[in-house]
Amino acid sequence: MQNIDLIKKNIKIPTAVVGANNELSLSGAHEAHKLGLIDPILIGNKSKIDTYCNINNWRPDRSIISADDEKTASKQACDLASRDEIKLIIKGHVHTDILMSEFAKKKYSLWKKGSKLSHIWYLSFKDNDIHPMIITDGALNINPSFETKKHILRNVINFVDKIPSFNEKIAILSATEENLPQMQSSVDAAKITNWANTEFKNIDVFGPLAFDNAISIDAAKIKGIHNNVAGRANVFLVPNIETGNALVKVCVNLMGATAGGFVAGGKMPVVISSRSDDLESRLSSIVNAILSLN
Repeated sequence: MQNIDLIKKNIKIPTAVVGANNELSLSGAHEAHKLGLIDPILIGNKSKIDTYCNINNWRPDRSIISADDEKTASKQACDLASRDEIKLIIKGHVHTDILMSEFAKKKYSLWKKGSKLSHIWYLSFKDNDIHPMIITDGALNINPSFETKKHILRNVINFVDKIPSFNEKIAILSATEENLPQMQSSVDAAKITNWANTEFKNIDVFGPLAFDNAISIDAAKIKGIHNNVAGRANVFLVPNIETGNALVKVCVNLMGATAGGFVAGGKMPVVISSRSDDLESRLSSIVNAILSLN
């Protein structure tokens, strides 16, 4: 499982599982509990939760919180978070926009001052010849501005710092390696590169790069791009949500990758796995979210 060796055993992070109403949501929380990763508070349809727990002989240590709809469940989780009763939120069978719009409300004070939220996907591959990679942000910020991209970069660097073996080489993606005024993503990428060279002097950051120039040394050489990132990138800051979402789903569905993702930049991480994600992906997402707390 992704990065689980970097987490203390039996850590049992107090966690709210929002919309724990279906087999996948409950089995993910159940398995994470058995592994000693979380101490879950299950929020959702009490009848469905009780049925699962009885069938699987599971008795969580925390009381179940009944919620009849997604908004109520999201409110209850954010209330717990605002009172510091939990350190992690996991999205169950609820819509991301409902949970995150509640999380973002000022009354809960769940945002860090001066920060912005962004999503980080850590991808690992069954083929050992393909090294792990990180894609951000393909799940939360739809069309991030230059300023938001700076926060996305800062959030991913903070996460990578928790993985000693990960030597980040960060590509700021566009559809070209040139800074073209008519292509805003290329303009932003060039500006972020200049900013990062001052802000993060010991980290390799470069853009704009098209995806082939970022991962293929041959493609980079043909186009005359010579730097430490081109052809060697393992972190990809994407220009918009469509790009990041498509890249991840291509890796998962065509290359057999496991994508463990979470929202960073708040006072606590939020796991917003797709409702169709399998158990391995859900557990990897929980592990990476917990790792970000260290």
